[in-house]
Amino acid sequence: MSRKITEPAERIRSAALSLFIRNGISGTTTKEIAREAGVSEGSIYNHYESKGDLALKLFISSMEMFREVLHERSLEGQTPAEKLAAVIEEFFDFARKEPEVYAYLMIGHYTELGKIPGTLKRPMDVFSTIIKSGIESGEFEDMPDKLGAAYVIGMLTRAILFHKNGILKLPYNQIVGETVKSSLKVLGAGLKK
Repeated sequence: MSRKITEPAERIRSAALSLFIRNGISGTTTKEIAREAGVSEGSIYNHYESKGDLALKLFISSMEMFREVLHERSLEGQTPAEKLAAVIEEFFDFARKEPEVYAYLMIGHYTELGKIPGTLKRPMDVFSTIIKSGIESGEFEDMPDKLGAAYVIGMLTRAILFHKNGILKLPYNQIVGETVKSSLKVLGAGLKK
């Protein structure tokens, strides 16, 4: 049974999320958000300074939610390779369980990512921490940890996109497994002596 959203701020966030995904941030007006949320346009300004403020705060809260589930999953593994595999699996699971949040994160990368404070922890940091640990332990090849994270996340996002759009017609579990193997290869797991 789905929970009914009753708080105006929640309804505004939910409406904005759906509209930003459907029409893009710039293609969505506050009037449309208000209509979708069942509130007055002025009500939006009771909670947010502007549409841009709403878009950024929605992006930050979505990013924090995603980072938290990735971090929690990273605690399951013992070695950096096991931690990375668990985080990759969670990344795929999150995209399936939270499709709107995931879609907004992908859209927001183009417009909102550069606006967030540098001190704010990001999903990429979970990958960077694991990769750095693997480099330090000798499990992964030496490389800039953020570059390694970019390689892995790039593979993940493309595999998810291609699967969702029917370009990859493989069983979901096979895509996840192959992505884990490919990520470990990119990081040079098992190649160091």
